[in-house]
Amino acid sequence: MSTRSLPSAVPDRVAAIWDAEGLGILEGAVTGFASAADLLDGSAWANARREEIADRVVDVIAVRAWHALPQLSHGRARRVARRCIAYSLAADTVRADGSGTARSDCWTLTTHALELLTIREHFDAAAHRSRELLGVAPRGRLLAAWQMVDDALGALGATRHEWVGADPATVAAAGWVLVDRMSRLLIGAALVAQSVAASAGDAELLVNAARRYAWNHLRRPAPEAATPTHVQRSADLVHAFLTPGSIP
Repeated sequence: MSTRSLPSAVPDRVAAIWDAEGLGILEGAVTGFASAADLLDGSAWANARREEIADRVVDVIAVRAWHALPQLSHGRARRVARRCIAYSLAADTVRADGSGTARSDCWTLTTHALELLTIREHFDAAAHRSRELLGVAPRGRLLAAWQMVDDALGALGATRHEWVGADPATVAAAGWVLVDRMSRLLIGAALVAQSVAASAGDAELLVNAARRYAWNHLRRPAPEAATPTHVQRSADLVHAFLTPGSIP
């Protein structure tokens, strides 16, 4: 179902909550997830768990970098960026604590963001803002993070035509991949920019976070849009699963 057929107040209200409170919600979820880290020893199990905790901590550090930017600095991308960032906050909360409410909100936030991302001006504004924040290639270890963001921005152009002008109800089937990618580009570029401007005391931590964030979220194929055929095949799979004897 397209959000165009939903009462507009529903997605607007969900987006407003995550826009206003999402960072605090995510910080609380990650704090709870990380609270046992000090109890971990040096075993293989403990190291594996600590690694996942570190990934969630990096998600918080990265989105803080975005929130540190003045809202007015985003210009024409401000509206679409808010919708995309709201999605990533909910998605990262799910990763941290498995919240069922946040998972449900992700579907609403995806369709809400797609209302704008399927419009050329908004798609291009978000991509341009990411490029603007990324700036010129830095030196040192931060270059790796910069390169991953830059490569992901370049790949975005390969499938832009699949999204711009598309029916939001159809592309919503795989819409999260675009909303997620746009949000990660904006956040990743903001973290790179913050790392460049950081003091010597903060730089190493931020550079490490920027490299890990880009590695975790941006080393993926260009986001491809779903087609009506794909939507129908998904419906067929679900119907077959729910029909006894239909699946071997």
